Amino acid sequence: MSKSLLGIAVAKLKLDVALLRQGNTLTQQFANSPAGFTALHAWLTAFPIDARHACLQATGADGDAVVLFLYQTGYAVSRVNPSRIKGYAQAQMQGHKTDRADAILIADFCLTQEPSLWQPTSPVIADLQAITRRLAVLEERLQAEQHRLDATPVTTRASVARMIATLKQEIADRQGQSNDHVDHNPELQEQQEWLPSSPGIGAKTAQLWLSDIDFGGYHSAREVAAFAGVTAKKRPSGSRLRQTNLCKLGNGRIRQGWYFPALVAKRHNQLIKEFAKRLEQNGKSQMQIVCAAMRKLLHIAFGVLKHRTPFNPDLAISG
Repeated sequence: MSKSLLGIAVAKLKLDVALLRQGNTLTQQFANSPAGFTALHAWLTAFPIDARHACLQATGADGDAVVLFLYQTGYAVSRVNPSRIKGYAQAQMQGHKTDRADAILIADFCLTQEPSLWQPTSPVIADLQAITRRLAVLEERLQAEQHRLDATPVTTRASVARMIATLKQEIADRQGQSNDHVDHNPELQEQQEWLPSSPGIGAKTAQLWLSDIDFGGYHSAREVAAFAGVTAKKRPSGSRLRQTNLCKLGNGRIRQGWYFPALVAKRHNQLIKEFAKRLEQNGKSQMQIVCAAMRKLLHIAFGVLKHRTPFNPDLAISG
């Protein structure tokens, strides 16, 4: 009996897998579907294994189903930021860039780096996440149809108008579903009441943040900021030190969801307004200021939920 390490390169329709066991590497390909997961499980159980650890990149939703399947089957699972895998590939001087080679690289990364383990989202948060993500898709489609309306010939304009009306109704229904979901879960309801106490955070924004960030799973606001990818990244350039706007190694969806609230907070949240003014006086660009405001707003949100109390500027400063 031995420990196995499974690297998975995920594509929309297929999974390339590499199994490391007893110094050997075995590769195979399966469909990215329930039938493919069953076939993968059958293939793996053909080997005598007493410890199982699967690793894949955290890119999009294509890997969600196989991650949950493996977890429920008894595997330890790690979802790794793609930037870490990319850096590891560069360090290993990976030559061939194929899905099979990626799977082998990910398995080796799992062996040498021992990444932290993934834990499934609670059903309550998973449901909220599904609703808010569906809302985002509908709102994007609505925006596209609204932009299309003015350039649409008269012969098809009525069709576009009907689509806009349908999308607006669907968005209203899904927002109502999201509100009902929060109202029926006391913990979410309490958190949604606390977050909007800070200027710049509305009820809809609070729902989006609660669906994407498990605030209770972090010990500090700095950890949350790193997860979201809104920490500063310093790069040396000759004898000088340049600082980029964001490290951008975290969750891009979260950064997108914090951008406009940060703009609002920069105008209406006195704490962030004064903070932005100091940065401007120090010669920072407007984009750098907005990014810093995003980070400050995230710290505020963490402090509000950590102390289980409405927004307090003094606590925000110390958090």
